[in-house]
Amino acid sequence: GGSTFNMISPRLSVILAALLIGTTTAASSTDRPNFNGTARVKQHMHRTGNLVEGEQHLLKLIIKWQSIPGAEGYELCHECNHIDETTGRETGTLDAGDGTDGSIGALIPIEIGGKNMCGGQPCHVMPGAPKGHNKFHLRVKKGGNFGLWSKLQNFDVAEPGTFQHVEPEL
Repeated sequence: GGSTFNMISPRLSVILAALLIGTTTAASSTDRPNFNGTARVKQHMHRTGNLVEGEQHLLKLIIKWQSIPGAEGYELCHECNHIDETTGRETGTLDAGDGTDGSIGALIPIEIGGKNMCGGQPCHVMPGAPKGHNKFHLRVKKGGNFGLWSKLQNFDVAEPGTFQHVEPEL
């Protein structure tokens, strides 16, 4: 009787290993993206290079990040307060506007390619960015579903230039 058990055991271990591998690859689609963005700030300019009359005080924010393999799309959340920084899960309504009026908590859908590319990397151009701290979270769409939100990236919009994440003041 014991020899039958020994013959099944290796086969069972192979099946278990295959199940475990399948589980880990499935879980990876919901991993939090490593959102390590950069922000460029420009003034509102005409294509001629002249400042747009009446918009001298407004700044255009360009957020750029590393392309994520297998991404079908992205969402940026601007000034969203209901995202758990430890887990990336939503803890309440995101207060999402449509992003067109610069509203707080704007959820911004970003398709792959086209106008959402800057120098070969995904990006988002936000005219009329408010001065001061602007925080963003990013999530990725894979297999038709959005995963968890990234840790926040906070950019201090003050004047034209290129910026990295800064820790927000508490």
